[in-house]
Amino acid sequence: MSGRKAALISCLIALVLGGGLWLGLTRKAPPEKAAAPAVPPSPVHEKAALEEQLRKSPGHTPVLLKLAQLELGQGEAASARKRLEEILKAESGNLDARLELGRACYETDDLPCAIEQTEYILKAQPDNVDALYNMGAIYANTKHPEKARELWNRAVKTAPDSPSGKKAAAALKQLGG
Repeated sequence: MSGRKAALISCLIALVLGGGLWLGLTRKAPPEKAAAPAVPPSPVHEKAALEEQLRKSPGHTPVLLKLAQLELGQGEAASARKRLEEILKAESGNLDARLELGRACYETDDLPCAIEQTEYILKAQPDNVDALYNMGAIYANTKHPEKARELWNRAVKTAPDSPSGKKAAAALKQLGG
């Protein structure tokens, strides 16, 4: 009977362990905690982080450009202009920096500089939709609606679904063309 008893005990242990294993496999995993909604960094924190990157790598073009764009968005066109000019000293052909410099010049009431920077881009890339839109805006705001209309029509024709193409289409409607 001891052999039979041992076999029964073994079966009982197997059932208990097997059942526990089965329960462990079929039990639902605890629900995952919902991730906190992503909060975009504030411009102040973003600017501080970019300035820290610039301290570690002075003259780094992508950081300078991002800082300038951030400053333009915050109404700090004079500071942005200095950063963009720094980029162009090292990389005179940087069209992204020239586009932003044209904006900064316009915002600091330096129309000759704004026109010069934007024309430089259009000579290098005649279908640059952002430059076409910007140059149209310069002309519209300086009482040259026909030139503005021409440039905005080109922008719409070049890239109608781009942000600048859409802005140009809206501006044409306001201009009456």
